[in-house]
Amino acid sequence: MAPHKQVDPDRLNTLISSLTSSPPTREPVRALRRRAEDKARESLAWMPANLEAFSPEKIQETFHELRVHQIELEMQNDELCLTQAELENARNRYFKLFNLAPVGYCILSEQELILEANLTAATLLGASPDDLADQPLSRFVCKGDRDFSYLFCKQIFATGTPQTCELQMIKGDGTTFWARLDATAAQDENGTAVCRIMLNDITAAKQVEEALRQSEQRANDAEKLLQLVINSIPIRLFWKDRKGVYLGCNRLFAQDAGFEDPKELIGTDDSSLGRKEGAEIFHRDDVAVMTSGTPRLHAEEMYTTPNGHQLWMSTSKVPLRDAHDKIIGVLGTYEDVTQRKRADQELLKSQKIEALGLMAGGIAHNFNNILMIVMGNISFAKMVMSPDHQAFDRLTFAETALLRAKELTQQFLTFSKGGDPVKKSISCAHLIKVYGQFSLCGAKSTCEYLLADDLWNIEADDGQMGQVLTNLLHNADQSMPEGGVITLTCQNVVLRDQESLPLPNGQYVKISIKDQGGGITEQNLGQIFDPYFTTKEVGRGLGLAAAHSIIKKHAGYIAVESTPDAGTTVSIFLPASPALVITPPAVQEPELITGKGSILVMDDDQLVLKVVEAMLERLGYQVTCAGDGKEALAKYVDAQQAGQPFDAVIMDLIILGGMGGEEAIEKLLAIDPQARVIVSSGYSYDPVMADYKSYGFRGVIAKPYLLTDLSKQMQQILAT
Repeated sequence: MAPHKQVDPDRLNTLISSLTSSPPTREPVRALRRRAEDKARESLAWMPANLEAFSPEKIQETFHELRVHQIELEMQNDELCLTQAELENARNRYFKLFNLAPVGYCILSEQELILEANLTAATLLGASPDDLADQPLSRFVCKGDRDFSYLFCKQIFATGTPQTCELQMIKGDGTTFWARLDATAAQDENGTAVCRIMLNDITAAKQVEEALRQSEQRANDAEKLLQLVINSIPIRLFWKDRKGVYLGCNRLFAQDAGFEDPKELIGTDDSSLGRKEGAEIFHRDDVAVMTSGTPRLHAEEMYTTPNGHQLWMSTSKVPLRDAHDKIIGVLGTYEDVTQRKRADQELLKSQKIEALGLMAGGIAHNFNNILMIVMGNISFAKMVMSPDHQAFDRLTFAETALLRAKELTQQFLTFSKGGDPVKKSISCAHLIKVYGQFSLCGAKSTCEYLLADDLWNIEADDGQMGQVLTNLLHNADQSMPEGGVITLTCQNVVLRDQESLPLPNGQYVKISIKDQGGGITEQNLGQIFDPYFTTKEVGRGLGLAAAHSIIKKHAGYIAVESTPDAGTTVSIFLPASPALVITPPAVQEPELITGKGSILVMDDDQLVLKVVEAMLERLGYQVTCAGDGKEALAKYVDAQQAGQPFDAVIMDLIILGGMGGEEAIEKLLAIDPQARVIVSSGYSYDPVMADYKSYGFRGVIAKPYLLTDLSKQMQQILAT
């Protein structure tokens, strides 16, 4: 064993103190040293007072232990310093992450009180973090959203699941902003339930969202307005892709195709719409427009709707191009020109009838003069012949034939340009029944009357309307060779803007004549009003043409609907009359009325003059004849100057190459305002004949006329 050495106690204490000492620069370490020295002194109490009792080995061992403790303490101290620095860094990072985060962060109690808030949340709410402590969150929520905020927090604590909401919040200065709250339930270090909320200012996003919403709303409104405009356009509008598939259309086009909503048509094509007959034509036109890039404008086509109605359409198609001017389809329109087509047809009919009228007027006038000569002579012959004479019946038969010839000339005169009807208020029901019975007398067909009880009167020429009804009833009867039932319906109608008839709005009486015959083909239906057009083996083709002309002159309309093997219906619309009905006088048997007086007769046809002269002389009158107005005026003046004035004058209305009755009456009344003048003409529908009193005439008689007609007219004129 090594020799025992003496150890200096003071040195040992200094060594122990150095081992337990800490760097003098650290204040917390000095405090720790003092505590350690106190402990060391307490621990030295076990040591003997005489250190010489320790062996050198024991002292060496103790010295080693003390050194190890010193080193260990220094290492622990370094670790503590390092840990303290890390904690300081972590604290600084936490401060930055928590307080300087780009989102607000709050911790709420179950009472909705703010326990803690970061600097961002405080800035958003316009207060300091300390001022937010223990403040209710509802204080910073706009009044309208407070109930929602309360329920939001309650739901978080109740369910424990994360929740999100958007609401309007208010800052300390009163300004408002939109905020997004993302919240989750948690527990603090004491296990108390809390709510952690992330707070984001989404005002800018909301403004963008509102601007986008308004933009979408404007776009939707614009789209609705555009669709409204498209649906309000009074033409059919559609657009297709290059394959002929419909991409859209307006409501009018959809309705024609059998759909109520235009969207139902999208994705279909013409073949699937039941337009097999026209689909190929439509597609060919579409392809031509898309291939050439050239519009096809105002092409008129006949179109049949799904319910069988036929419409005339004016079609226009143009290429449909995209933003790069590439043709992607076709845009087209259909305009319903059915009414215009009907008007064109009516105009064409009128032009045909007018052309015929120019010829008919002259023919009828001359023909009536011839009839006047023949009828006058026959009437005169019958007056001087005994009814028992063997020729009397022959003359009567010839007279009847001439009356039929007169009816024929009346139909010619109907086409005359100046053939205005002499209108008066008449009972439509009475007119229908009278001519219904008369027209079908002896026919195989019967007539069924369906007349409204409150039927309005009509303003019409009863003779011309009788001719219309007679022609139509004869046609109906002839369409049923074996006989049948003709249904004659009469009712009141009021036409308004939506009606498709070419008539002004107002009150009308509608007369419909329906037969059970074989009907009229579609090809012939468009020609039935043409003069001389007929499909009958017997007939002149003037019945419907005359009816059309008469109805037009009455400001009415006539239409024909017919289906082969299903009969024909002719409908007439006549303006109603507010005037009272004048009851027609009872028909009396014609009788010969004789008289006395001096009569001046003016006519350019010498044969007519001779016949009228003989008829008047047979009635007991003295007759003077004149060939034109100039001669008649001269003879009238001469008779006045001679003191033997004429009691009456009969003037022919039209004098070829000379002064006619219209000019002569004006001059004659200037000479003698009391002159009693009768106008006579074979052109019986001349405006002067229809309104003779306005021209100064006292009476009117149309050629040809019977002796009884002349005697009656003379008796009436001389009685005035």
